[in-house]
Amino acid sequence: MGCARDHLTACLLSIQRWHVADSVFLAAGLLVILFSTAFAIRTFMIPAGAPPLINRSVFRFTQAIFEITVRPMRSDAHRHSILSLYAPISLLVVLAVNLILLGLGYTLAFYGAGMKPFIRAFLYSGSALSTLGFESPGSHFLVIMLSATEALTVATVVALLIGYLPGIYASYQQREQAVDNLDELAGSPPDGPSVLAGYVQTYSAASLGNLWAAWLAWFRDLGSSGKTLSGELYLRSSRWDRSWICAAGAILDAASLTDSSVDLSTDPAAARLVSAGARALRQVLEPLQIACPENPAWPAVPINISRAEFDDAYDAIATLGLPMKPDRDAAWAAFAQLRVQYECQLMTLVRLKKPPRGARWTTDRPGCEASLPLPVFGRRVMTGKPER
Repeated sequence: MGCARDHLTACLLSIQRWHVADSVFLAAGLLVILFSTAFAIRTFMIPAGAPPLINRSVFRFTQAIFEITVRPMRSDAHRHSILSLYAPISLLVVLAVNLILLGLGYTLAFYGAGMKPFIRAFLYSGSALSTLGFESPGSHFLVIMLSATEALTVATVVALLIGYLPGIYASYQQREQAVDNLDELAGSPPDGPSVLAGYVQTYSAASLGNLWAAWLAWFRDLGSSGKTLSGELYLRSSRWDRSWICAAGAILDAASLTDSSVDLSTDPAAARLVSAGARALRQVLEPLQIACPENPAWPAVPINISRAEFDDAYDAIATLGLPMKPDRDAAWAAFAQLRVQYECQLMTLVRLKKPPRGARWTTDRPGCEASLPLPVFGRRVMTGKPER
């Protein structure tokens, strides 16, 4: 009698332990499912704030691979063909990681629901994840519910991605149209003096305000679109010798040269463009966990443009017949104070995104080829001082 009682007690304890273990697996699976679903929503639906840690880790990992791949390449065309794959592949890896997490979560949940052994739970999860239905849930109610939920979750994630991509490419096309127009106006790659020369010769100095107004709107769109790590800002131009970063640097340099050196007191929009452009570039960097000084002052923070380079640009602009401010020293000081507002952001983006080399005052500067790893943990603060 005592033996029978002991045996029954042992059986009850075994059953209790079994239920506890299954409950743990089921709860762990549900937590992973909730985490991966929230991860997908933050990636594809919420365009504000810093991207999830997984996104930053994925993009940092793929960045390292692509940098190693293009390092020995000397041809910009070949570099472009490889780097143009960076954004699409990184986004696909983010999607793959999300699906793997979903599959893992549902595998744990199926195991906790009674699908033994573990390989069987994995097959049930793969069946629902792929929506192929090669494993039947039978009449087990909880397994049926989990299978249906997993299939719906995967369909929802894919639908979010499908809805996310048109928005990326619409913004990309709008951005690239302005870049193409600037290259046609000023040549490729454009620079500040060539932008001024091309615009004044094609239109007139009196209509420079239209140029600044158009690019003010462009920078506003840029600042609002650069909210996610996997957004269109990592998509490169269709031509290897074009880049929105080089275009942004050229138009900001043109505005800085105009405001500091050209006597057009009726056109204050150039200074507003510099301020708006510096703010937009800072907004692009914020989600990447990279910060530049907000109110840098020259000469405490130097710029990577020399006085001799400025004088050459001043002389080139004077040949256009524009009314120049006579005090060159004051013009140089004004230009340097304008340039320092956006130089840190501009050169940081050059190091991050590797645009075509040789653009005047942008990708021809010392240190622009230096690697800048994306921060995964914490926040990286740039000094704003030129790299040497």
